[in-house]
Amino acid sequence: MTRRIEILPVAAESWRRGLQAMGAVYPWLLLFALAGGIYAAGLYSDYGLWLPLAGAIASFAAGVELSRRIYAALGHGAAGAYMPLAHANLAVYVAFLFMGFFVGFFLLILPGILIEAAGQYAIDKDSPPEQVQEAFVAMLGTAYGAAYLAVAAVGAAFLGWSALRLTVFGAATAARGEAMVFRTWRWTRGNVLALGVVSSFTHVMPFLAGLAANFALQAALPDTLTGHFLAGMAGILLFAPFLLAGHGLAAAAFERLRPEESAPIDEADGSS
Repeated sequence: MTRRIEILPVAAESWRRGLQAMGAVYPWLLLFALAGGIYAAGLYSDYGLWLPLAGAIASFAAGVELSRRIYAALGHGAAGAYMPLAHANLAVYVAFLFMGFFVGFFLLILPGILIEAAGQYAIDKDSPPEQVQEAFVAMLGTAYGAAYLAVAAVGAAFLGWSALRLTVFGAATAARGEAMVFRTWRWTRGNVLALGVVSSFTHVMPFLAGLAANFALQAALPDTLTGHFLAGMAGILLFAPFLLAGHGLAAAAFERLRPEESAPIDEADGSS
C-alpha cells in the first residue's frame, strides 16, 4: 500500500529538525562556506583554472561531509557513509546534467525553428545577437511563443518531477551506508504532489530569499578578490536554511516512505 506524506506536519518537522541540526553541524557549514569562497574568488583570479577547480573540488568534498553530518544529527548517519554519499551525489549530478543538457539543447534550437515558422524575421547564423533577441521577443507574443513556453514548462516540470522522485536518496544512503539513488525511486511514488508542496516551504522559498539576499550583498561588496571571496562565503551561509530544511525533508520523508526492514530490498527498491 502506498504511504502518504502529510504536507503541513512534514513541512513543520523538516524545518524543526533541520534547524535543530544547526548546532551540531555549524563548523562544517563554515568549512563549506570557506570552500565556496575560494571557488568564487578563483573565478576572478589570475591563476587560471587551478584555483576555481581546487575550490570546486573542496566545495564538493565539504558539502558531502556537511550533508553526512546533518543526516547523522537527524539520526541517519553511519561512520562509513562518506564515500557512498559522495558516489550518490555524483550519480545524481551526472543524471541531471545529462537530462538538463538534452532539455536545454532542445530549448536552444527550438526558438530558431519557431521564429522561422512565425515568418516575422529572417535570421541565420550570421544575424547579430541584437536582431536574434528582437526576433525572439517578438515571437513570444505569438502563438508560437505560447508553444515555446509550454514546451519549456514541460521540460522544467520533468526535471522537477525527477528531483522530487529522488527526495530521499541522501537520507537513505546515509542510513544504509551504501549508495541509494534510483533504488529509492519507487518509494516516492504517489507522493510527488505532496512532496512538491512541502518543498515549496523547504526549498523554493528559502532558496529565493537566499538568492535575493545574495544579489543585494554582491552589489554592496567591492569587485576585488576579497570581495568575491566574501560573496562566495556569504552565499553559502545565506543558503543555510535551504540546506538544513532540505535535509530535514529528506530525513522526514525517508522515515515515512522507506520499506519495512523485513521486505526484500530488491523488491522494495524496484523502479516504476
